[in-house]
Amino acid sequence: MAASVRRLFAGASPLRWLLIINGALYVIAVLVAVVFRLGGNLPLFDYYYKKLALPGLPEALLRQPWALLTHMFVHDWRGIWHVLMNMLWLYWMGQLFLTTQPPVRLWWAYGLGGLAGAVGYLAYAWSRYPYPGFAMGASAAVNGVFFATVTLMPHFQVFLFFLGPIALRWLALIWIFLDLLLTLNGNEASAIAHLSGAGMGMLLGYALKQGWQPEAIGQRLWHFSWEGEVTPEEVDRILDKISQKGIQSLTRRERRILKKAAEKL
Repeated sequence: MAASVRRLFAGASPLRWLLIINGALYVIAVLVAVVFRLGGNLPLFDYYYKKLALPGLPEALLRQPWALLTHMFVHDWRGIWHVLMNMLWLYWMGQLFLTTQPPVRLWWAYGLGGLAGAVGYLAYAWSRYPYPGFAMGASAAVNGVFFATVTLMPHFQVFLFFLGPIALRWLALIWIFLDLLLTLNGNEASAIAHLSGAGMGMLLGYALKQGWQPEAIGQRLWHFSWEGEVTPEEVDRILDKISQKGIQSLTRRERRILKKAAEKL
């Protein structure tokens, strides 16, 4: 059992991680909800579970700012179809996305799509203050992946039942139409969040086609935050370590510092 778990996580791609995180959180939520239901405390579970959802009230968001991130990984535990469809769509579109882009960029497509959805949702909710609703689910984030993929490969054809082969660009138009239908059911906030994620996905896809490398931002921020300016004393310490223990003894951070120092010579 332990070996199977290790194989599942060892070298897992971002796509697998996203599927595992979303799926595991949903299963855990259902199991905990059952326990609270049997104990007669289901409203208490709902209260705390909503701490992970994105609130429509600005004062509530100030009390749970982490919801800007967590809301795109949790789903309503009362219905399985929402999370199931999101994960199937994420798997299909994520696989296509990874045929053209490095795996790390899937995190960017998912995260930026989810954040754009949050901005769209909050813009709608705050314009109708006080708006008591909550947003949760990966739909906007998945739309970010989907529409980034569409922008990168609009003519790629997929096969759909009853329709046969269809280009991704036409599938995207159908998807937008379905999101617009939500407004007829009184779900304007959801529609705006979904379309905001789609819009961010298109912007990201266009930027990637122009050669933008989003992962470079993270690398620069990491180096700035954790390494700072290279000092002569630090370089001397690393060189002494090489002379005593060999270059194989250096950590990744020490190797980066040496590389950074060499670039300044």
